Amino acid sequence: MNIRVERWMAIGLAILLAGGCHTPRAPRTGYVPAEEEGVMTAGLDDHDYDLMAAGLAREMFQRGLPRGYVVALGPVDTRDCPYDVRVVQFQKSLSVLFNKEGTLRFMSALDAITPGGTSAQEIYKLMQFNWLNRNPLDVEDLQTLGRLAQVNGILFGRVSTLERDLPGGGREVTYRFVWELANTVSGLLDIAHEEKIRKNVR
Repeated sequence: MNIRVERWMAIGLAILLAGGCHTPRAPRTGYVPAEEEGVMTAGLDDHDYDLMAAGLAREMFQRGLPRGYVVALGPVDTRDCPYDVRVVQFQKSLSVLFNKEGTLRFMSALDAITPGGTSAQEIYKLMQFNWLNRNPLDVEDLQTLGRLAQVNGILFGRVSTLERDLPGGGREVTYRFVWELANTVSGLLDIAHEEKIRKNVR
């Protein structure tokens, strides 16, 4: 075998070895738009909190509540949801939307009852107990808390999930959010709203 043939064989072998040892290029790094969904997970992520807050805020803005109406986020029952529900993050997202819209005001019930002193705090604890135990809310307590905390409505929430296996593998997780806005003057519901987020995870 002459030198030229040996040289071409060596070059071909080197190419084959290089192809076999090829390392895939690493994913491109950098910023992505904040509104992108990102990697789908079974748990709630930032995008889900944005969807949840936007859906509820839109419902409130479209209901024609009086300008200056003060909403206080009350107890949110998350015991029927096996995944972590960051109520404070949802509260902050909702607060930003209310601030941008400008006609309604929003705060947490804990912030609202602080100026009301011990009486307001005790009433809130009782309302929280009744909500978590699915007992009827006491209208008189609701009205008294509204006067002490100077809020027009208290928002109560429940979060639950339903899961099922998908054909071919993976799971479907459906989050169900139920919201009730109780009027602290009439004792009636100003808004009853349900929102669902369904996620397929493989």
